Amino acid sequence: MEAIKKIEEEVKGKTIELSSLDKDRTALFVVDMVNGFVHSGALSSPRVRSIVSNLVELNKKMYGYKKVFFLDSHSEGSLEFSNFPKHCIKGEEEADLVPELKTRDSEGEETYYIEKNSTNGFHSKGFKDWLVKYEDKVDNYIITGCVTDICVLQFSLTLKSYFNEKNIPKRIIVPANTVETYDGGAHEAEIINLFALYNMHVSGIEIVDEIK
Repeated sequence: MEAIKKIEEEVKGKTIELSSLDKDRTALFVVDMVNGFVHSGALSSPRVRSIVSNLVELNKKMYGYKKVFFLDSHSEGSLEFSNFPKHCIKGEEEADLVPELKTRDSEGEETYYIEKNSTNGFHSKGFKDWLVKYEDKVDNYIITGCVTDICVLQFSLTLKSYFNEKNIPKRIIVPANTVETYDGGAHEAEIINLFALYNMHVSGIEIVDEIK
């Protein structure tokens, strides 16, 4: 318990003012806020549902910013189903962005909806294409969504290590009030979520309580 308290103290208590970030060089990433993880389906979670309002608020604040919405979208024979229950089949309701985020704040010339067939959106063709176009135009990457210890963690760490390999300084920021994981069995969400945030923190990713 003492170790957990120390980790909480290290990763919590910081905030960032959105106005401190250059709007033209800042992008919002929303990972897997689809119906199948939020409202219905084998992997839906009330904990993930609890961050929807915070994400809606941040999405509105960032009207006119560059945005990427990752959408978990699988074929019927997806290899991922050997590790997870069948979920988010391409073309079905589970693979749709939650209706709360389908607003004009999620539209615009520089808003992208990128389907992914694995837990790590970095490897999707859509993101590779996005990176070619925007790598030199974006300095601040705000990453949100679910789940903290799998899809959010993998994308954040891969993105950070990609820029480290090239010695390119970029800010990768994760607001803790906009990420969450699921609870069940040995997967104790409170602890798992905290350790995922700590893992990102020690890897050079900025963990903040929220973006004001």
